[in-house]
Amino acid sequence: MRGKRTLALVLAVMLLLAAMLPVSAEIGDPKNFSDVPGDAWYKDEVDKLSMLGIINGYPDGTFHPDETLTKGEFLAMLYVAAEAIMYDDDNAIHWAQPYWNALNDMGIISGSGIKCSFEDLNSTITRNEMAVLITNVLYKAYFEEKITMTNVTSAIADYSSVPSAYQYYVEQAFGKGVLSGYEDRTFRGGDGLKRCEAASVVYRMLWANDRTQISNVTVVKPDYTPVATQWQKNGWINAYGTASPELRQLLFGDASKSSFSSPAEAANYIVTVTIPVWKLDKSGNKYSSTMTVDVHKELAEDVKGIFQQIYDDPEQFPIYSVGGARYTDTMRHAWGCAIDINAAYNAECRAYYNTGTAQMTSGSGWWPMGTNWSMFSGSLSSPSPYSIPAGGSVVKAFADYGWGWGGQGYSVRGDNTQKFDYMHFSIMASGG
Repeated sequence: MRGKRTLALVLAVMLLLAAMLPVSAEIGDPKNFSDVPGDAWYKDEVDKLSMLGIINGYPDGTFHPDETLTKGEFLAMLYVAAEAIMYDDDNAIHWAQPYWNALNDMGIISGSGIKCSFEDLNSTITRNEMAVLITNVLYKAYFEEKITMTNVTSAIADYSSVPSAYQYYVEQAFGKGVLSGYEDRTFRGGDGLKRCEAASVVYRMLWANDRTQISNVTVVKPDYTPVATQWQKNGWINAYGTASPELRQLLFGDASKSSFSSPAEAANYIVTVTIPVWKLDKSGNKYSSTMTVDVHKELAEDVKGIFQQIYDDPEQFPIYSVGGARYTDTMRHAWGCAIDINAAYNAECRAYYNTGTAQMTSGSGWWPMGTNWSMFSGSLSSPSPYSIPAGGSVVKAFADYGWGWGGQGYSVRGDNTQKFDYMHFSIMASGG
C-alpha cells in the first residue's frame, strides 16, 4: 500500500516541482550541482530526488541549497505528499491559495498559524511551522501511529525554547525520524526552512524506511482507532463532507439518505450521552458538574472520551453549553456528527479581508482570546473564559479523536472571504 502511494507521489511531485524550480531535466543520473559539496549532509537526499526529477537546479548548474522557501512553496510540495484534492479558483489572491485551501480542508494547516493571505504565503516558512505541517500530514493524511519520546531534551537540546504551541509537533516529527537537528542537537525552530532541508524532509516523508532512527522513542499503539479517524481512513468521508454509500448506510440505515430531518426520523440512531464538565459559579470559581449532548450512537463512546479528556486536562476549560444533533439543515449536526461548545461565546463569522471586517452570523463571542480587540470579536468588550483557544485542551481532545474544528477557518473564497466557526467541531478534518 505504502509502496504504491510512494510511486504515485513521486510521479506527482516530479511534475509539480519541475514547474516550481527552474530548468527541467531528464530522469536518470544525479545532477551533481556545483554548489552541493560531496560531503554535504543533504547530498544523498538531493541526489536521489534529482535522479527522479523531483528537484531541478538553476540554469548555471547550481541548486542554491541555503536559500529559504516561502510558505507557499512548501505548501505546494506538501499538497502532493498529502494527496490532497484541489479545486480551481480563478480569483485566487496568491498562486498558492489552492494548495492552502486543499490542505486546510484536510486539517493539515491546523496549528501552524499560516494564513491564506498574499503576505503570509509569500513569507519565509520557519522550521517550527514546517514541523506542524509535517506532523499533520503524517497523522491526518498517512494515518501513521503517534510516538512518545522518553527524554525529548536529550535529542533536541533547545526543546525548552520551542514555543509551547509548536512543541508537540516538533517532538512528533522529530521522533518519527522525518526531522533532524543540527550537530549541536539544536532544532532552531524559528529559523527559515532552507531548500536543502526541505528536500530532506520531503524525501523522508515519502520513504519511511530511510527516516532517521531515534533511540528513545516509543510508538503509541492505541487500543482502537477513533471512529471519525477510521471513517476518514476508509475514505468514507472526504474533505468536502461527502459521505460514501457505506457511511450513509451506517448513519441513516439507507445509503440513499444524506441526513435526518426530524427527531422522530433519527430516533433509532441518536442517543443522549452524559459528559463531565467544569462550570463557573458567580464568583468565577470552577466546580465539577455534568451535562448531556445528543449524538449519533456510532460516536457515543468517542464523545464520552473526548469530554473526559477535556475534563481531566489541567486547563479545566469551563463549559457553559453543549449542542449536538439538530435538524435545521442537512449538514453534520443533522447527522448527529457535530457538536457546538459555548455557542454564545464563540462566534461564527465570515471575514472580509478586502475591507478588514467580519460579519457575525451566529454567537457573540471574542476571538482570539487576549486583551486586544480584533476583527473577529463579537459584542463582548473583553475576553471570555468560555472562548475556545486554538492551542487549548478542547481543540486537542477533539483532534485526538479525529474531529476537526471550524475555528481553523474554511477555504478562502474567490472574493477573498473566509468563514470561521469557533464553536463548532465535527467528524470532518476541516471541522465543517
